[in-house]
Parts: sequence; C-alpha cells; structure tokens
Amino acid sequence: MPRRTRGTREPLVWALASTIARSLAPYILLASQIARWICSAPLLLWKASDILLIAQQIDVRSEQAQFFVREAGSLAGEGGVAVPVLAGRYTNFFNIVWLIVNDITVGIAVGSFLCENHAILAKMLNRVVQDFLVTRLIWVLHWLDSWPAGLKLNTELSRFYAHSFSEIISAWGDLLSRTSSFLPLVIYATGVASFLGVSFSISIVSDLLALATVHTYVCYTVSNAIYSRMLKTAGSLWNLFRGKRFNVLRNRTDSWEYDIDQLLFGTVLFTLLAFLFPTVLAYHAVFAAVRLGIISLYAGLETLLAFINHFPLFALMLRIKDPWRLPGGIYFATKPGTYQLIVQNQPVPLSSIFFQYVGLSKRLAAHYNPVRLLRHVLTGRFLDAIPRYSIRYDKIDEPRATED
Repeated sequence: MPRRTRGTREPLVWALASTIARSLAPYILLASQIARWICSAPLLLWKASDILLIAQQIDVRSEQAQFFVREAGSLAGEGGVAVPVLAGRYTNFFNIVWLIVNDITVGIAVGSFLCENHAILAKMLNRVVQDFLVTRLIWVLHWLDSWPAGLKLNTELSRFYAHSFSEIISAWGDLLSRTSSFLPLVIYATGVASFLGVSFSISIVSDLLALATVHTYVCYTVSNAIYSRMLKTAGSLWNLFRGKRFNVLRNRTDSWEYDIDQLLFGTVLFTLLAFLFPTVLAYHAVFAAVRLGIISLYAGLETLLAFINHFPLFALMLRIKDPWRLPGGIYFATKPGTYQLIVQNQPVPLSSIFFQYVGLSKRLAAHYNPVRLLRHVLTGRFLDAIPRYSIRYDKIDEPRATED
C-alpha cells in the first residue's frame, strides 16, 4: 500500500495549525475536560446534557476542540501512514475546521442582530407567547366546554377539564408575564452566546421553548394518562363481557366464569365509560395536537443543529472542485483515436458522502411518521421528541482507525 514520505515540504497551513495546537493544547484540553465534566454532571435524575440542549452543544464543541488539538499536532509531521487512512483523517480534520469557522461566522451575524434589537424582539416574543401559549389555549378550552358544533360532551367532566387546565395555563401565563422583564436580558445573552457559534443560539432557543411550554406538557401528560387508563379499562370490560380474563402469570388471556354481580358491576362501569369517553377523547385530542406541534419545532431545531455540527462541507467541496482528491476506485477508459487503455479516477459517490444524513433522515422519518404518531395518539401512548443522541451520529472522539 502506498505510503507518504517525509521528504515532502510541509505546507504553511499545517505548520500554522501545528504551532497553534502545540502552544494552546494544555489550555484547550483543560477547558474541554472541564466543560465535558460539567455537561455530564447529574441534574435532578439525569445528566445535564440529557436535559439541556445547550449542555449537549457545549459537549460537542469540546469534542471538536479536543479533535483539533489531537489531529493538528499529528498530521503535520506524521510519516509512514497509509494514504487512505491519512486522506480520511485529513478530510475529517478540515471538515471540522470549516464547520466551526462557518458556525462562528454566521453566529457573529446572528448575535449582532440579537444584541442590537433585543428590546424589540423581547416585546414581540412576549406578545406571541402570551397569545399562542396562553390566551388561545384558554379560548379553546372554553370553546370545548360550550358544546361546539353540536358536540354534547359530559357537562360536569367537561367543566372540570376546562377549569382545571385553564387554571394551570393561567398560572403559568402569569409566571411568564412576571418574568417578561428579564426577556430582553435573555435575548441579549443569547446574542452574546451566538459569537461562539449560531449553534449555541439555536440550542438556547430550543431550551427556552421547552421552558415556555411546560404548562402544555403538564396538561398533555394528565390528559394522556386519563385517556390511556380509560382505554385499558375498556379492554378489561371487553374481556369481561366475552368471559375472558388476562392471566398475569402466563401472560395470556384465559376463559373465566364471572358471577352475576361481577357482570352487573361491569355493565355499570361500561355505561359510565361510554358516557365519559367522548369528553376525555376531545380534551386529549386538543393537547395531543399541541404536543405534536411542539415536538415538530423540536425536530426542526435539532435537525438544523445536527446539520450545522456534522454537515460534510469540506468533503462536498472537494468532490465538486477536485474529485481526484476523494478517490473511490479506478476504471479503465480508451484514449480517443487509439486502442490504448488509460486509468481514470472514480470519485467517491455523493451517496457515500451523505450516508450519515441518509441514516438521519430515515430515523427522523421513522420517528415522526404520521401513521406512527396517529397510532400513538389513538392508543394513548406518550408523544415525545426523538432522543437527542440518536441524531448526534458523528462521534469524532472515537479512536482512530488502525494504521497499516
């Protein structure tokens, strides 16, 4: 296998990168280790990076910093390395560098806009939050409580739902309005954090969205728990009327003879369930729709974050500008006008460059499949966003490939 010789002149960029890496390596590694330790610290019952997206982004940037220090110091003067291994490490290194530079460049522009207009943006954001997350939700609840479109819900249960959820939403709306005076400072701080990269501002926006929608999460959790319990009760009554019983020890449904008192009690429960179920379903559908909209926003922000952190920008530019620098094989072609065979380079196909994004799109499509989400809503299963680490596919701190 071909090897790189040490006789070649070291490029200026490698000398500069190697000098920076060697001089700043102790400080960068120390800061990265402290940041990763903070992100891995327990917060409540989970790690901080499992709850806060900004903590996960700090963890990613720490990995990128450690990768830069490790690779910049070794690639500059490393000899006797197999060409395919060296080419892969070279492409990966510059891809990370380009992503960080572009992230910071766009972040400076976004941060400047946020810092200059933080007061105006705070007023607009406060008005939108109060309108969509408080006022309109309360209006929908009162609309359901007034028998909309001839839908006659159970009066007492509907009033209990409407008043209870309205109180929760109003209490959270009052808390948001009281803390709205700090919103300009939060937006300004988000703009300052954007100077580290636009990915940091996106992470903060995602965490603020989760904080602003706590009341909808609580309402959906309560309504989903009641709806799920009523479905299980309906299943148990179905087995009762068929003369069946679920055997917990054998995990199967067996035949069983019920007494007349048990059948009568089951009939009474079924009557109550039949009259109350439409009301429970209506309120569950409302908060399930709200939950679907919120996790769709989560999916968009986290997909954009994965795009910023892991897009193969450098490899794509090499594929367009100098395909021979990304060899994927060779093929033979005839020289025009002769019968001579010449060897031609077969560049790496685009499918190989974007294979991680193909896997990401498949995971997102499988998790947010409309049929799957509708099945979860109808069966009472909890709707949740895709796990964050399932779309964080590029672990650059993994050990290097073995060098031949």
